[in-house]
Amino acid sequence: MRIAASLIALMFLAACATAPPGSAPQPSGPAAPAAPATSRLVQMLNSAGRADAPTQAEIVRVFGPADIERQDGAGAALTYRYNNCALLLLFAADARNAMRLAQSHPSARRSGEAAPSLDQCASEADARRRS
Repeated sequence: MRIAASLIALMFLAACATAPPGSAPQPSGPAAPAAPATSRLVQMLNSAGRADAPTQAEIVRVFGPADIERQDGAGAALTYRYNNCALLLLFAADARNAMRLAQSHPSARRSGEAAPSLDQCASEADARRRS
């Protein structure tokens, strides 16, 4: 299961690093500094893999609808695309069949840029949520 989840994560990360068809090319360069994220978003992302990790429904309620959603067997993946960050969230069913956050993976939106931290992705998520 872990190998399959890792392969799915790599597939989604590779897909997130390319611009969608028809989009205008964006200049590459250092990412703009992110505003501090709310501690709630950071705590949610940092709790991945723990027994108290948020459920998929809690993530969607806080982060909003995902840009890409995929259900595979006993797991699910949500991808959020922000200006400088793509955030892949992987979910697995717990003992009560609740889909809980198992892994969170930030990646750069453009090829060749450094991957942002979870804090930077949470900042972008918070900015989108407030707008």
